[in-house]
Amino acid sequence: MNKVLSKKGLTVCLAIAVIVIVVGAFLAGFLGYNPDGTHQNYSVVEVTDAGYSASDAQDEFVAFCKDEISKTYAVTDVKVTQSYTTGTSVFTYYVNGTPDRAFCDQLETAIAGCTIEGVNGALASVTFHEGTNLSYSDYAWRTAVGAAVAFVLLFVYVAIRFRLGMGVSVLIAGVHDVALLLALAAIVRLPVSPAFAGIAAIVLLLSALLNLYVFGRMRSDLRTDEFKAKSAEEAVADSVRNARPTVLVVALSVAAVAVILGVVGAFTGIDLTFAMVAAVIGIALATYSSLVLSPAVYALIKKKWDAKRAENAKYNYASDKKKKESKPAEAAGELE
Repeated sequence: MNKVLSKKGLTVCLAIAVIVIVVGAFLAGFLGYNPDGTHQNYSVVEVTDAGYSASDAQDEFVAFCKDEISKTYAVTDVKVTQSYTTGTSVFTYYVNGTPDRAFCDQLETAIAGCTIEGVNGALASVTFHEGTNLSYSDYAWRTAVGAAVAFVLLFVYVAIRFRLGMGVSVLIAGVHDVALLLALAAIVRLPVSPAFAGIAAIVLLLSALLNLYVFGRMRSDLRTDEFKAKSAEEAVADSVRNARPTVLVVALSVAAVAVILGVVGAFTGIDLTFAMVAAVIGIALATYSSLVLSPAVYALIKKKWDAKRAENAKYNYASDKKKKESKPAEAAGELE
């Protein structure tokens, strides 16, 4: 651990991180991020039922509309929104293709002629519109911007609550985690979608919590006489060693949940699986930054501050000694 916390060890760790980030930035710049195939631009057909319908009749009406739409366009998803105050229901059908007004008129005619008990098709209206999702790169860069803001706030909190050097260490670790997560997503070609931004937010929260725990434990340890007698690298290394079991238990528990969800996603939706792969990568980064990177940065800062403090103490001691020695001479001069 002391080798990693040394200036040379920190330089090697940061150099490797920079290389990975540069490669990821190159791939993202020239190839872009790998798009999530389940998150494409979409067209929507909305059927608004202004008449109140019982749940059984409503289910039958939804199925009827879906069958009518499916004669022309493939329906990929259906969402139902109901206002209990007005009794109006909106059935949103996501379709492959681009409906037009003529199709909507044709669907309204079919709905008006339906014979579903409890449904008045004449009160239904049909509209359509096209939706455009953000580009996949936008999700990645918005994640970076949001993370940057979050870690600046975290830096201010840690610097005030703990120490300025700890705040700087957490800030560097946060930028490191976000940049590497984005770079690795580009390198291993993970699909990027809104789920990626959500996973990144969870990973950043985990990184913040782990770093806060490590530095909270370190602050308590450094106040003891035992740790005050140690060098900066030894004190930080021993404190991290004390905090390591708890950090690993938390990280492994969260990673286990992510793996389980990833296995479930393999049977229910591939985008969930890829999201959990991103989560496992992020958890590994958060664990590494809290146990290695941020302590190494703080050890370097503490070493310099301890040397500066020792130099100031030596200077103050010499100054005080000189003043004490000059006082008898001044007193003797006054007597003469």
